[in-house]
Formats: sequence, structure tokens, C-alpha cells
Amino acid sequence: MHHDLDIHPIPEKVLYINDLTIADTAPYYETTKQYEKALTGETQAKGGILPDDNVRIYVPLDLNADQILHRLREIYRVMESPDDMNESDFWVETNKIVAQLEIYDQVWVARNLKDAVRINDNIHSPKGIQLAKEIIAILMEDEGCAESFPYNIIDELQAEFGI
Repeated sequence: MHHDLDIHPIPEKVLYINDLTIADTAPYYETTKQYEKALTGETQAKGGILPDDNVRIYVPLDLNADQILHRLREIYRVMESPDDMNESDFWVETNKIVAQLEIYDQVWVARNLKDAVRINDNIHSPKGIQLAKEIIAILMEDEGCAESFPYNIIDELQAEFGI
């Protein structure tokens, strides 16, 4: 998985995560270096990559099981069935869902460490495992005819969450 949150002590109200990919696909960053510069929030005048007239806005993002599943269903509603033409877009959008799942899971591990489950070298929450199962079920409802989507994501989730 991709996110490793340093969340001790766990915030009860708001968790700040500086990750552009969760809220925005940020297609204008061509390299990892450009992306990392954007994460700093620095404008070009201060040595960053963002335009000098950039306005950085932190948008509230509620991470709960219902909202995450709703976002995944919306991907299918908007893009319809996966095929070779939209496979890349499905990957990008579904990886946002996986990132949200990771964050959701880690927060619940921190909140209820006594209920956490060790799977291989990783610790997961029962809520995270259940949500991963539901995400897999939605991905399997419409597998489409793309070459590798959603199979690689399903395999990754199954391995990570012991499903």
C-alpha cells in the first residue's frame, strides 16, 4: 500500500493529508519531481512549481465506508464499463479509492489498536478489511473488457487485506 500515516496521537476531528492524488488527478505534473515540488505548496517565485497566482485550497474529504463506496460506484456510473479505451482513467480514479481505503484503515487501526488484525507484515482494522471486501465486490460486479483492470487492483487488495 502507499500511505504511511504518522498519526499519533490520532486527531479526533480533522486529519491533514498533503496528497494531491486523493482530490485531484493533477494531470499537469509530468514527473515525480514536479509532483513533489507541487506538494510543497511553494510558488515559482519561491522556487516551487506552482504558478505565482496559485491559490491552495484544502477541501474537506469525509472518509467513511459509505462515502468511499459511493465514490467508487460513481466512477462506474460516469465511465460505464471498463474497456481498453478507458482503462487508464479507471486505474487513476480507482487508485484514489484505494488511497482513501488505506487512510481510513490506518486511522481505524490507530483508534482501535486492540481490535487490529495482523496480516503478513501489516496491521489492519476490521473496518478496513470489511471495506476492502466491499470494494472488491463492486469491482467484480462489472469487470468490463479491459486488459488488466480491475484484476490487478483486486489481487493487490486481496493480498494486502488477507481476503
